[in-house]
Amino acid sequence: MYRLTTSGLAAFGEATAIVSQTSSLSYLMLALRAESVARSLRKAGILPGAAIAIVSSGRSFDEAVGLCGVLAAGGIAVPLDAAAPPQRIAAIMKGRGCRALVHDEAANPLAASIEEALRAEEVEEVLTRVVLDDHGALAAPGAPSSTDPSLGLHKAARYESAVRDVSIACILHTSGSTGTPKPVPITWEGLDAFTGFWSEKIALTPKDRVLRVAEIVFDLAWFDHLATFRAGAALAIMSRRELAAGRALRDAVKSLHPTVIYGVPSLFMKLAAALTPGETLDSSLRTVLFAGEVFPPKELAHFAERAPSADLWNLYGPTETNVCTYHHVARKDLDGIRETPIGIGCSYSPCELVAEDGAIIEGAGVGELYVSGVTTVGGGPFPTRDRVERSGDGLFHFRGRIDRMVKIRGYRVEPGEIESALNKHPAVEQSAALPVDDPRLGKVLHAFVAKKKDNPPPTTTDRDLRLYLSTVLPPYMVPEKVFLLEDLPRTTTGKIDYQALRSKPSS
Repeated sequence: MYRLTTSGLAAFGEATAIVSQTSSLSYLMLALRAESVARSLRKAGILPGAAIAIVSSGRSFDEAVGLCGVLAAGGIAVPLDAAAPPQRIAAIMKGRGCRALVHDEAANPLAASIEEALRAEEVEEVLTRVVLDDHGALAAPGAPSSTDPSLGLHKAARYESAVRDVSIACILHTSGSTGTPKPVPITWEGLDAFTGFWSEKIALTPKDRVLRVAEIVFDLAWFDHLATFRAGAALAIMSRRELAAGRALRDAVKSLHPTVIYGVPSLFMKLAAALTPGETLDSSLRTVLFAGEVFPPKELAHFAERAPSADLWNLYGPTETNVCTYHHVARKDLDGIRETPIGIGCSYSPCELVAEDGAIIEGAGVGELYVSGVTTVGGGPFPTRDRVERSGDGLFHFRGRIDRMVKIRGYRVEPGEIESALNKHPAVEQSAALPVDDPRLGKVLHAFVAKKKDNPPPTTTDRDLRLYLSTVLPPYMVPEKVFLLEDLPRTTTGKIDYQALRSKPSS
């Protein structure tokens, strides 16, 4: 079974492990710097199987080095969103029992805010901080970041009881319907099956360059790192600024010459839109994998024209299963009208359709997709809550959500978590959040708020509520617009009428 180790990294010697537009890092140097991180964690008493938080504000070489160091130390990586509020991050760290945080120098202010939030959460243990510079070298020794006696001293016996199973590689967090981020443990066995299958499927070799796209809080990023380093390929990295702006993204892709990109459709739509009329992507781009949301047929056909040398793969699967189905897209089928199937089950993830009465659907039909196998939390069968159709040719087609969970730019979002946050605002009586179609971005979030009936009524604006949400939720969960209403529309049973809200004007 594949498991990342510093000796495994070092075996690739002077081959390029990480490359940016301005510099590079060899596998041997990556191994040495990752080992420095691992050694710092061990010296601080962080044992194998412990949950270790990692965050990068600059998203330079430090992120891959830090991640490799955490994994090489036998730790369970708990990736954090650098744009999320410190209180949310602290709640995640407390929930997972994280006593260590690996971060870059740019995240020093964020780390200080996290420590303050942890104290507010009455977390007693001293937080060990391992700080890296942009190149992934240690910028601080990794000793406890504070000697404040009010934090209390680490008690070995208490920590020993919190040591986790070393079969877990990382714990990702998705949006939770109860208002609390939901932890999803990912095992080494599952990552071995996933990265091994896809490395073979796309014939990943040391000659490849895999573009680093998704944030490490997103399961797509684990292909970027583990499949790349497993194969001895190069990880090509960009800044968040380059990812955010179309022209900067285009220029970075042209400069880095990636051979493989795995991202959400909105990224490829942005990239295609930034190209000049008639311009195409470099012929070195041989494989494009997309996942996380539906790629609109017209936009997929347009992107395919701009990437004439790339094989196109549609990958599907919630975080709890990782990629469980796939479809190799035939260019002759890209007419701008027909949908792209989510395909067939991966060899490591048996899939079944289940009818409303619980019966297994054999052959063609529509039901809820259930997934089993080593990449699935608990081994399955896991109910995806996705309505899926199997057509007569055996291919799966996505038919929407059974519950209210949606994908926004590839991130899984529970509208209930947004509503839970809005309902805590002193001016809000009740709220409703839902996705709406957007011609540029595919889907965006809108929220509707019924104001409290105080006398005088509270004064608040759309901007006030969005600023408030930005302090308690990550950016991708903050609605594009918040509409203030006297009352929310109701169905005949007294429930919020979401369909009526969808029909309200968007301006």
